Amino acid sequence: MNTEAIAAALTAGILTIFDLDRTFYFPSKVNEKFKLWAWYSFFVAANGALAGGLYVLVQDIDALKSMNSWVRAIAVGCGYLAIIRAKFTTFEVGGKTVPFGLELFYEAAKGFVYKRINGIAKKARREETLELAGKKSLAELGGEARLAIRQDALMSPDEKRLNKEWLLKVLNEAKPADDSEQRNAIADFILSGRHEA
Repeated sequence: MNTEAIAAALTAGILTIFDLDRTFYFPSKVNEKFKLWAWYSFFVAANGALAGGLYVLVQDIDALKSMNSWVRAIAVGCGYLAIIRAKFTTFEVGGKTVPFGLELFYEAAKGFVYKRINGIAKKARREETLELAGKKSLAELGGEARLAIRQDALMSPDEKRLNKEWLLKVLNEAKPADDSEQRNAIADFILSGRHEA
């Protein structure tokens, strides 16, 4: 495989990593870390290999020949993800629109891999959340969550306001006899930066 095909593969692989990172939160302690990284790596490598193969197929197309070879490689690596999501047509099945084309196969494979990654990550997130919620009081968790909101440089002012409103709502729902559900919700937010609306 030539270096430009490798560049196309790396481009698609990096974009796949960005998508996985945007989709999943992985705790630092994962009991099934090997399985998690095996699925993760497989999906990144598969997308990279397919983009590299696409580059080999299209590198001599006249429209692409005039481009610098590195620019062409990066364009193909980025374009691969758009092409793989292309649908040729859609069908109505049971009131649902079902795509037909490369997207059908890509989404099926992605769903298969994501389901396995999510199962492993979800189990680890649950253990991490229950551990934190079990160690701290509701007041301590509330204070940590407020600090996390205040210190998050990526949150917009509107997101900070909405997160503070959510936190206040959760704190106000707590019952003195059993606040485990609220402690779990706040611990999960502290660890992942996400919460249910």
